[in-house]
Amino acid sequence: MIKLTKDTDLIFCQICEEFLTRRKNGIDKENAIMFANPAVLQTQFLQGTLESDIRSAIKELRSKKLLKAYIDNSFQLTDDAIIYIENRFKNRLKEVVDIIAKLRP
Repeated sequence: MIKLTKDTDLIFCQICEEFLTRRKNGIDKENAIMFANPAVLQTQFLQGTLESDIRSAIKELRSKKLLKAYIDNSFQLTDDAIIYIENRFKNRLKEVVDIIAKLRP
């Protein structure tokens, strides 16, 4: 079982929500797993989250092999992340949204 800090878990759940929404909207997997750098994510779906907190979460998620990060701070979900999402969120988007609501301060 992968253990994450509470802050990183919240950010990862939001990333998972975005990934699942992209897939639901017909975006292919290759593009759905790609994410821009923290500054862009703040404007897209992580509003209210500090850029430094996003970077810290990316670092933690990378160390758990859930992300592959690039030099420009963009990243992609790994196969391990997809497996984690499939196992953790059996009810897909609804469950992710419920967990995010519980994790938010």
